[in-house]
Amino acid sequence: MKLGFFPYSSLYYKGAQEYLDKKAAKGLELRQVYLGCIARFEEAEKPRHFVDLESAQEGCDDPMRTYRDYFQLCEDAGWELVRELRGMFLFRSKPGTDPLPIQTDEEMEWDRFWEKNKPRLRNTVVTLAAIAFLAFVLTISPPGFWAFTSFLLDNSSLLTALYWVLSVLFSFLAMVNSKVYLSKCKRADRVELPGRFAAFLDGAEVFRTVFAFLLIPCLFISIFLQPSLRLSTTPFTSSKDTAAVETCQEHPVVMAQDLDFSSGDSRHLTGKHSLLCRFYDYSEITDNGGGPNDQICILTTERYDCTFEPLARLVFDLRAWETQNGSFLWGELDWEETPGLGFEESYVCRDGDYLLLRQGKVVALVGCSGVDLTTPENLQVIRTRLDLPPD
Repeated sequence: MKLGFFPYSSLYYKGAQEYLDKKAAKGLELRQVYLGCIARFEEAEKPRHFVDLESAQEGCDDPMRTYRDYFQLCEDAGWELVRELRGMFLFRSKPGTDPLPIQTDEEMEWDRFWEKNKPRLRNTVVTLAAIAFLAFVLTISPPGFWAFTSFLLDNSSLLTALYWVLSVLFSFLAMVNSKVYLSKCKRADRVELPGRFAAFLDGAEVFRTVFAFLLIPCLFISIFLQPSLRLSTTPFTSSKDTAAVETCQEHPVVMAQDLDFSSGDSRHLTGKHSLLCRFYDYSEITDNGGGPNDQICILTTERYDCTFEPLARLVFDLRAWETQNGSFLWGELDWEETPGLGFEESYVCRDGDYLLLRQGKVVALVGCSGVDLTTPENLQVIRTRLDLPPD
């Protein structure tokens, strides 16, 4: 027994015929096709195959019944049906027979092929227009609506996004390729032999279903096994302080006491570790003995430790864009580029209350209302507490 990849659709049935002919020349006979793309072959004496098209009438619920007379004629001529697959009938010769081809009229064969596949030209235009519209919507949508950086923090989101990106990419390439192939056949007024890559690209779409089934358990695994951290304390409502000062100090975040404030009564720390990024989100509110004129001070830290530096650059740009357009709890942040702070990239806004920086593979957003974070003392605290890589 031998296995082979069989990705062919009715558009490239001539490619399927060529593939089976090559297998027959090696003494291999098609026995079955599993999952729509895995062909099983066995050794046989003088095997032969023939691939024929279904008629242009679509939606046959029971091909065996609809084409019963046709199958009987083929069997009488020495062909036995292996299976119906994606608008094709796959035949093999009966043992000890040398049957004639089922289709011998090239003009009739071309008419059947064209009637069956010409709707692809129209569908290609419609689908390409849909893809263009989707790209336009992504472009004009507000940053906070899509929260692009959030995708990097969740493995299930990454897997789902990968699935859709690959699906759209394969569909796009397959549609363009089919339009080129159909136009080539139309110019020649006959069914041309397709290239192997064209047939593979078209048939590779069958993997979308297989990949979708594989994606489901991966999503469950990523949801339940993805490392995460959630610590919180809320006065008068929490029976247990899970976000104790000592506990939060173990993580790379800027806290009130780091800036010489009294520790706040409200602290929240969350963390995620995805395939692309390790993330911490910390917030603390203090209303005594810290801020100017004893006002309420709100501290916040977002720290992204990316797996590689180009991704960190992307996160830095995305987070600047998102927060500038409202994707931030404390309002829009109107950033100004501020070189000379000792970081590879840095933005500052609201008189130094908020600082966005990138150092190597680490991106951080630090904020503290009423405090200038750009002073040498505070910058040193930020470097130390965020565990930033050296220059």
